[in-house]
Amino acid sequence: MSDQSSSLPRLSYFTGRGVAEKIRLVLAESGTEYEDIDLGKFDVKAKEKTPPFEELKRAGKLAFDKVPLWEEPDGFRVVQSLAILRHVARTRGLYGANPRESAACDMIIEGVEEVTARARSLTSLSPDDLSEQLPIILGEELPQWLGHFERVIGNNGSGEGFFVGTAVSVADTSVFGFLELLVDNGLMEVLENSYPRLRSFFERMRQRPNLARYIASPKRNPPVQLLNG
Repeated sequence: MSDQSSSLPRLSYFTGRGVAEKIRLVLAESGTEYEDIDLGKFDVKAKEKTPPFEELKRAGKLAFDKVPLWEEPDGFRVVQSLAILRHVARTRGLYGANPRESAACDMIIEGVEEVTARARSLTSLSPDDLSEQLPIILGEELPQWLGHFERVIGNNGSGEGFFVGTAVSVADTSVFGFLELLVDNGLMEVLENSYPRLRSFFERMRQRPNLARYIASPKRNPPVQLLNG
């Protein structure tokens, strides 16, 4: 991997959407130009993950020997996906209009993290565990979380705008990313039938010009399939 200086910030991560995708969505909404560095396909069983990743480790660029890694042209670096997400949102005006709105953004970010982790756990379950967990996660936990998000957006003004305050924020890109995961896995009817505010929100978000361009980009990584990895 070249270590030459760049005039653009860099986001380095393994092949795929993974935990870096929430960062890419807020970068897209903000119109930020950056280099999306593909470190290769992650092999959980390999002692050394990929050559580019090992090079980053040897160079001392990874505080905890993990990615994603965010690097700015002056040498500033951050790891941990939520730290990067908050930094990017904060420095691009997408973190609420005041400290209370920022706290509300944090609340929603963490809610999205919790339910997304549960949904993504389906990709690594054995067949026996999957048959046990599938009705719990998709039949009980997922509807409960969608109900929470439906209520939260409904309590903000008319319920036809954003999750926090009166402007788009990292809270919105985070919820959008979660809803997109559901839609990509054939669960659109869940939104259509039971959560009209979330359905409307999802449509509004994916029509925002910057997000629409990113969504349509041929360079975007393919969706995560919850039931076959």
